Amino acid sequence: MNIPKFIVVGAHKSGTSSLHTYLNQHPQIYLPPKKGLDLLYRLKFNELDEAGEYLTQFEGAESGQVIGEVSSVYLHRGSQFVEKMKYLFPDLKIIAILRNPIERAYSHALWDHRHHAYTQEEIHNLDQYFHQSIMTSKTFLRPGLYHTHLQTYFSHFSRDQVKLFLHEDFINSPHDFFAEIFDFIGVDPGFCPDRSSRLHVGSVQLANPYRTLLKKGESLKSVAKPFIPKAIRQFIWKLLYAKSHGPKPSMSNHLRSELINYFHDEVINLQQLTGLEVSHWLDMPERESAKGG
Repeated sequence: MNIPKFIVVGAHKSGTSSLHTYLNQHPQIYLPPKKGLDLLYRLKFNELDEAGEYLTQFEGAESGQVIGEVSSVYLHRGSQFVEKMKYLFPDLKIIAILRNPIERAYSHALWDHRHHAYTQEEIHNLDQYFHQSIMTSKTFLRPGLYHTHLQTYFSHFSRDQVKLFLHEDFINSPHDFFAEIFDFIGVDPGFCPDRSSRLHVGSVQLANPYRTLLKKGESLKSVAKPFIPKAIRQFIWKLLYAKSHGPKPSMSNHLRSELINYFHDEVINLQQLTGLEVSHWLDMPERESAKGG
């Protein structure tokens, strides 16, 4: 029976989509073709002989490959879910990628509004636009309560079954990051994945004529294909995309301060629980502080 030997449990908006792509390049690792199905949580079963639909996603694994799964949401699904995971797969290795919860919450809110086209007025007043949405919603706050969630995992799995990584190391020290993660999984740590592609790079849609043209162009792709050379189509699409999207706006000091206050105790307790040096997550960046409110 093909069952997972490791599961990346999150956190959401911490690079798990890119991580799925990179891990899947390793010849000794097998992951389901599609990330984000989260079937272990979504499907209702409590015994392996009831888990046919879940296990089907691992049928393509070759002999000797280490089977795994990458989810962005398993980390915060609560005690009953973790208990089920431990019961089904008692020897499972758990991997969590932890991103600064302040940045994570803001990125999550932007992602949740990814289909919204922002006016210039909204861009300039993003604090007002997002403040109530983030600070009153468990959707954006709960996934970042890492201390609370990891206590649940540690109460079911032994410490040597759980490996924690920081998102900043994923970005700043990828060679060491992947060597460590591959070693934990039990595959060749010397393998270097191609990281030239990044998924879900932060940007926002802008409410301007270029976005309208882009939308119309997408609906006319099949019509234009026989008449316009591919290189020209790609050039036009890239130009319209660049003009209709803007960089992710910076978080205001006011919202950052409220998020720091909200997550303060969780961050301090996480550091005490795990030994990870994460207190800098509670700092106001100098470039932000210099601007004032």
